[in-house]
Amino acid sequence: MEPSMKIKSLILLCFKIIFIYLIGYTISHFLREWINTVCYSLGVPNEVRIIISRFSVIAYVVPFLMINVRSMFSSEVLRVGNFRASISFPLIWRGKEDPVWRFLGIFAVVMMIGTSYFIYSYVSDLDTNEFRLLLYYGLIFSLVNSILEEWVWRGVILSQYVKWSGNVYGLMVTSLLFGMSHYDLGFSIWVCIAFSIGGFFMGGVAIRSKGIVAPILMHIYMNIIFTMTGMIFS
Repeated sequence: MEPSMKIKSLILLCFKIIFIYLIGYTISHFLREWINTVCYSLGVPNEVRIIISRFSVIAYVVPFLMINVRSMFSSEVLRVGNFRASISFPLIWRGKEDPVWRFLGIFAVVMMIGTSYFIYSYVSDLDTNEFRLLLYYGLIFSLVNSILEEWVWRGVILSQYVKWSGNVYGLMVTSLLFGMSHYDLGFSIWVCIAFSIGGFFMGGVAIRSKGIVAPILMHIYMNIIFTMTGMIFS
């Protein structure tokens, strides 16, 4: 393919991805607002409202329904994956190579150490009952949010973008959009960038393991950590 044709194809692909993302973002925004309005009118507890509102992330797959409905639940999207597959740090394909299962363990330890101060600062002010409720709601939120977001972002969207543009560009674009999608939830641009970095590694794990179970476990762990720092419910 000639350089001019490659550039034209890349530009068209960029417009296609942005258009699809904006559709999903818009639908997700209004769906979440509707869920919040209903929950407020019914007097639903704030923690329950937050958990229910996370179902709005499903809206991001709506544009892909027009491409191929069956692909939403295909074996390619829902496969478990291989925890013994190798992944390199920090660039997924380049760096220190480790099996996925060991990478997950190192990730868990590093994140726990890095957030231990924030966890202690938040939970130290809670009484026993408040701490118990935080764990209860935090676990439910983590399971619901992680499974939904991983199916949407690392299952459906990443798989489709990889088909269109290859592993590297598919991973980079999906990670960026994943982080920016949290801006609608009230997070700052810097937090969204941090989420994009997290999405990069979860997407890398999904690609290297050829499945979504490993990134789901990463996501659950991160969400529990975020809950314990007060980021989710406070």
